[in-house]
Amino acid sequence: MTSNFKTASNKLTANVKSGGCAAKIGSAELKALVSGLPRTHPAELIAGIDNFEDAAVYKISDQVAVVQTVDFFPPVVDDPYLFGQIAATNALSDIYAMGARPIFALNVFSFPTCDFPPEVAKEILRGGASQVVAAGATIAGGHSIQSQEVLYGLAVTGLVSPNSVLTNGGARVGDHLILTKPIGTGVALLGHKAGILSAKASELLIDNLTTLNRDALAIAQAFSIHAATDVTGFGLLGHLHEMAQASKLSFALDSSKVGILEETLALASEGFLSAGAYANRQSFETFVTLVKEVDLPLIDLLFDPQTAGGLLLAVAKEDSQALLKAVLDKDIQATCIGEFRSGNPGFVEVNK
Repeated sequence: MTSNFKTASNKLTANVKSGGCAAKIGSAELKALVSGLPRTHPAELIAGIDNFEDAAVYKISDQVAVVQTVDFFPPVVDDPYLFGQIAATNALSDIYAMGARPIFALNVFSFPTCDFPPEVAKEILRGGASQVVAAGATIAGGHSIQSQEVLYGLAVTGLVSPNSVLTNGGARVGDHLILTKPIGTGVALLGHKAGILSAKASELLIDNLTTLNRDALAIAQAFSIHAATDVTGFGLLGHLHEMAQASKLSFALDSSKVGILEETLALASEGFLSAGAYANRQSFETFVTLVKEVDLPLIDLLFDPQTAGGLLLAVAKEDSQALLKAVLDKDIQATCIGEFRSGNPGFVEVNK
């Protein structure tokens, strides 16, 4: 769903340098920024900053752990309601990536009240709330400031059993990896903004960006999932590196099996790449081998920063086809993209 409201003059994306997860600070730069922060490791902290997990997890009791994340970014589309939906979908994904259920969310909102009428702000918040409600959670408040740039997202709280927490570091040798959404949102959004993405491709893009990872997780929880994360700003290769490194394994990627959004390969071949894609390449290319055997546009898509991307689910080889079938049977565009191997921790081998 999108709103019928049209901004009076300015477009939400008019002055945006990087929208969505493409606006993230690069991984290498981020690691340098947080490297000196004081860290404590209470026994109750199941997941925190150490492996760049999707969310923090704190054990309350033997039955309950609290999961907390915050995620916000500049607009990726001009429709305010749709932007709110996309930002909320992206934030909620971190909770699902930890195997948890979202229970409430707080709005994080930066808005230039002199540049847009209040109806724009209302539509952004309404779009975000619609996705929170769809996730079975509630908006419980938030914080807003005036600024020169629109920023929106959520701080989301979820619950999970301490024994059911999924982390990015539990993959085992021989595990297969299931990806539950096609990639290419960064490139596609650039094409959408430029008005050169076809109506069909735009519809598929919007559906991708507003589909919660709730159903994919629910299906996966019927299987023994060893590790999980979601694909966002660091691109597929960046998140594969993080999973492999946290698991002390390497990963062999079959690039031919990666789902790709329509028209994104053609756009990438024409140079439609965000600054975030170049930042991801700079951060992660030293951990990637054999990419020269893969066509350059596909390599670019593998580094492409994703917004509201799918889940990466590590599962034993003998269970992977059953999991894949179960997900596909629910019309979720999933593929099995490779396997974890012993070898240099964090290294990703890309094959055709």
